Amino acid sequence: MTDPTTLASEHTRRPPNLLPFGAGAALFILLFVAGSAVGGELGQLMAASINALPFAVLAVLAYMGAERPNWAWLATGLWLLLMIMGVSLAAIGLGAAALLGSPLNEASAQQLPPGDLLRVALMMLGVVASVIVGLLLALPPARRALARVIPIDPTSFVHAVALVAVVIIGLICSVPLIVLGSPPLLSLVDQLASDGALDSASQLRNQVYGLVWTIPAAILAVGFGITRNLRGALLRLGLVRPSPRQVGVAVGIALLLVGAVQLIGLGTDTIWRAMGWPVTDEEAFGELLAFAINPIGALVIGVTAGLGEELAVRGVLQPRLGLLLSNLFFMSLHALQYHWDALLIVFVVGVVCGVVRNRSNTSTAAIVHGTYNFTLIMLAVAGIGG
Repeated sequence: MTDPTTLASEHTRRPPNLLPFGAGAALFILLFVAGSAVGGELGQLMAASINALPFAVLAVLAYMGAERPNWAWLATGLWLLLMIMGVSLAAIGLGAAALLGSPLNEASAQQLPPGDLLRVALMMLGVVASVIVGLLLALPPARRALARVIPIDPTSFVHAVALVAVVIIGLICSVPLIVLGSPPLLSLVDQLASDGALDSASQLRNQVYGLVWTIPAAILAVGFGITRNLRGALLRLGLVRPSPRQVGVAVGIALLLVGAVQLIGLGTDTIWRAMGWPVTDEEAFGELLAFAINPIGALVIGVTAGLGEELAVRGVLQPRLGLLLSNLFFMSLHALQYHWDALLIVFVVGVVCGVVRNRSNTSTAAIVHGTYNFTLIMLAVAGIGG
């Protein structure tokens, strides 16, 4: 019997209707150009799409791929290449800017001493190594081996693309921290503040706009309109109405997690300092997050990061790449602003949310994540914890 939530399996090669996707792409391009031209709220709204929509486009192209190479294979490869180039330029640019202590431009690039130029070269080498690792995992023998430990179909083009994209982009995001020994964004906080990039109202709106794009991007990323209808896409994402019991359990888990993270933080801080390892600059991170240290900010971060990150990681990725790999990707996305001590905590939080996702649904995991974020920020507002 055919599942009414499924339009076609990933192996059904009925050509999809490209008209809605083409019309949507044309409308988006029109709005993006208009936003870039006029600026203001429209410009900020459209700019916020950059973090989510490229992944949705990659997924849509991958779902249009056939069992054998076709035009969608080529389009997917070219789009993934553009994404890798964009992430690489952003990571290396941030790393170089951190070395300079100011935004990178042609004039300041000449001021890098030989030692820092070597670090930039090492970051470039790290990007190349990341791409090589990801491409090796695309080989059929590697995918068959991974299929024994993560829930991918080694014959699926969609799953292969997801695997390669997550591994390459996750590794690239980690390269500046590995090479420089510190997260680049925290090194640029003072410069960002002086440039007005840390304006509180603007950053809060960016969080909301990011969620506005993440929700439809996640729905598209699981095959909506190609292999699934809307109900099927929501079920695949695990985005369902949680029961009152699930809400209560989620809040309880989040509060326990807040307490556990405080203890873990004390433990890691003690160990890191005893070993002489660098720790996250709490003052710089506090300045980076200053826009959210108020009740409204706590609510916005709780909803946007809780729902947005859970939809993307636990909703889209975890059912196909497994808890460990999707959570490593989740952790790597924070490597531009956290040191290894804080990344360990991010990993722990991700594991808890991943287990909740496996045992219930993404909605419940989002409540855990959102309540955890909200509570931590409200503690900071009250001057408790850290």
